[in-house]
Amino acid sequence: MTINAEDYGVLKQSLGTKTYFRPMYIPRDGYPRKLQTNWLYSLTNSGEMDVVVDVHKVKKSDAMRALQKQLTTLQSSLAFQRKRGNIDQEQDFQTKIFDTEQLMAEIQFSENDWYNVSTLGTLYAQSEKELDSYSEMLEDEMSSRFIKLAPSWSRVKKGYKSSLPIGTNLLNDSLRNLDRRSLGTFAPFISGSGKYIGGVPIGINKITGQLEFMNSFGTEEFRPENYNMGITGIPGSGKSLAMKLKIARETSGANVWSTIIDPEGEMTKLTQRLGGINLNISEEEKICINPCAISPTDIPLTQEDEEMDWLDDEDKREIVEKNGKQYIRFVPLKEKQNEILNFFDIIIRGKNGEDDGLDVFERNYTEEAMKYVFEEQLQMTSHPDSLYQEKAQVIDGELIQSKVRKPEPTISDIYHYLIKHYKKERKAERLIAAIRPFLRDGSKPIFDGQTFLGKGNPQDLNSARLVNFNISQMEEGFLRPIAYHVILNYLWEYFAKNSDNATKKKYIYCDELWQFIDNDQTVTFFEKVARRARKRNCGLCWASQDFVRILENPKARGILQATFSILFMQQNKIDEKKVRENFDLSEGELDILFGNPDKGEGILRVGKSSVYLQTNPSEEELTFIESNQAVLEQMLQRKEMQRQQERW
Repeated sequence: MTINAEDYGVLKQSLGTKTYFRPMYIPRDGYPRKLQTNWLYSLTNSGEMDVVVDVHKVKKSDAMRALQKQLTTLQSSLAFQRKRGNIDQEQDFQTKIFDTEQLMAEIQFSENDWYNVSTLGTLYAQSEKELDSYSEMLEDEMSSRFIKLAPSWSRVKKGYKSSLPIGTNLLNDSLRNLDRRSLGTFAPFISGSGKYIGGVPIGINKITGQLEFMNSFGTEEFRPENYNMGITGIPGSGKSLAMKLKIARETSGANVWSTIIDPEGEMTKLTQRLGGINLNISEEEKICINPCAISPTDIPLTQEDEEMDWLDDEDKREIVEKNGKQYIRFVPLKEKQNEILNFFDIIIRGKNGEDDGLDVFERNYTEEAMKYVFEEQLQMTSHPDSLYQEKAQVIDGELIQSKVRKPEPTISDIYHYLIKHYKKERKAERLIAAIRPFLRDGSKPIFDGQTFLGKGNPQDLNSARLVNFNISQMEEGFLRPIAYHVILNYLWEYFAKNSDNATKKKYIYCDELWQFIDNDQTVTFFEKVARRARKRNCGLCWASQDFVRILENPKARGILQATFSILFMQQNKIDEKKVRENFDLSEGELDILFGNPDKGEGILRVGKSSVYLQTNPSEEELTFIESNQAVLEQMLQRKEMQRQQERW
């Protein structure tokens, strides 16, 4: 080591290179009146730098004596400035006197403590020019936080030794008195960064400026409680953009298979760009989503599940092996019949749910019809083999000569049983009349018949990486909520639970959940999917602009309890009390959410950790993520102008 300059030295660590270093510290008058949490990160992240915080606790008696002496000095100085009529200085001393008196009272009653603290550091670089450049940048950065840095001028050796991890502070003039709250902001482990566990980038950290990543399915070392995520924010806050960004990056870069329920038709351009399949669901399309469709499900053999209490009987299930793991495969027949009952309960309520649901007689008639169709007509049981038959059949252009799927039970099958046995029964009239329009020859035929996803499209969800169910053309007050429920049910049966998808990473995206939150059957089923999706290696992502509507719905609260990650974007100010009561958010986080954040800014809550970030779509991504065409054109024009200016 050589020190030939007033404020830096040179280290020779190898035969070929030199390292230049500059010791520095924060002088006594270099601290602002208030310190922000994590301010120390600006020092530790500035480059190659060692930082030492030297802390000495002052005894209570010594602290009170020193503060009393300081108070006397301040009061004397205040009296002198008043005589001179110096108003600026007078206000400054009044503030200092108030702070000192408050600190004395807190220390006296053991509510606070007093410390002598030094902040010292040494900055390293490969050349003198680089060292000067780093030093200026660091000085500017700290000045923006109202913190002053000083070099250990003519005391380079003492400054360097003080910043070594040997606990020797040779710069006594660097000590400054601080209370416990101020010292709390020095903690180097307080970070605005989330824990990196791989995944895809989700945005830019507003505190550190670094990329934040999200891994929905975790790693072997870190497994989240569930894979579900919620996105909430007022219209225009960037909620849909965040969801599209997650879909685009995870589908293309993280080997995730995704399906979307799209009530507003916002995801069609995204799906098309990513090479997915858009299914436009409407009365005019030749598409059928069968609410009675059923498929076998696989559950790991070692995993407890409420469905498995009755599976000890080998006649009701089979054991299969995939990727070295054993699974129990069975057909949840009773569960499916309950879900079909919920479908009939929804349609019998009519538009906007104005009528009553199924009464006890209608429920009994429907259960009897389903039992006959499943067990007698199609001879289905809980064993997976009961879903197949020995018959040659052409499926997706391929000839299958044995073990092909039996026809799915349909609404028509149940309707025909009701007509045959209860046509003249007065208590069945309302039920039969409610079902009639939903038959294949009725006005709302898209739910009756064998599931058909359109000509030219694969008829299963195993081969398409991304499928979007666009229901924006459906009748808003009646058919759209029914379609939302039926499609979610279908995705649970044939996507999440499908045995062929057991080892795939899967995600179901449900946009605009708030529109369907008043439908008890849909909310109950949604909560069940959220609670049990993890066992099927599946995650559920929902988005809602009316967050309080979910909070106030007792059944919908179960969805929140089963959601491990939530991205809070700008919230409606009238909802602040509800959000404050239900979520453990800090005052700073609440200030961000209920202030005026930019589009895409928000708080990402993963378990109990929070990250303040802003989504970061690239120019290429914006061309298919931004749904407002006018905004998109403005962005593209602005980018083109910037390019021209750079070329000029």
